[in-house]
Amino acid sequence: MTLVHAVAPVYVDTHDPVLRARIQRWRIHCARELLADIKAHLVDRTPLDADAVSTVLQAAQPVHILTQISEHAAMLVVGSRFHGSWGGRRLGSVSAALSYRAHCPLAIVHTHDHERQSAPVVVGVDGSAASDHAVSMAFEEAARRHVELVAVHAWSDENVLQLIGADWDRYRADAETALRAALLKTRARYPDVTVTEKVFCDRPAHWLVKEAEHAGLVVVGSHGRGVVSALLNGSVATAVAERSDVPVIVTRGG
Repeated sequence: MTLVHAVAPVYVDTHDPVLRARIQRWRIHCARELLADIKAHLVDRTPLDADAVSTVLQAAQPVHILTQISEHAAMLVVGSRFHGSWGGRRLGSVSAALSYRAHCPLAIVHTHDHERQSAPVVVGVDGSAASDHAVSMAFEEAARRHVELVAVHAWSDENVLQLIGADWDRYRADAETALRAALLKTRARYPDVTVTEKVFCDRPAHWLVKEAEHAGLVVVGSHGRGVVSALLNGSVATAVAERSDVPVIVTRGG
């Protein structure tokens, strides 16, 4: 395990270079103490020994250094602190930026999480390569936790229920078949995991957040379409990560 702390640049309203340098040295000193305290806590409270925990301290923007480190990591784990919202979305979040940029699976843990050890794992399924990665990780987590897996599939990304109305029943069978096919291969590798399949007409982010209310973990895939695209079109993965109270793993694929 590697603990990473980035000392981000700050604006100091002074032209005195000596004072600016002193402030920076003080910030780095505090960061070293923080990393040492966290490492000691991990060694004391977990099976990890001191040799298994390394630390990285850099003067850089957090998103930049964490994106670089994610290129060689099995998983990146970050916290998400609430700093205010607009339309239910957290603004200026490092975790939100990393959900587009990280090269490995990203686990986002909220500060107000409640322990739900026996609660199910929820996974979003849409048949894409990114979704396949999410399904594999969700099955692995469900098996490791000895809990149920809830697989959620939304037939459309657009809000089309009002448009098709009662005709939704005509399409439900196709959606259920697609979900079953997307789970088939991975399901065979985990015969002991109980799976509940849920199909909805549209709004995948909405239904995943609803299912997260009774879950211990949510796993979703990110298509990696880039920050600009996500801001214009919205991102299911980011919306779920921002609005769920439980940990969310965003996988990368395709």
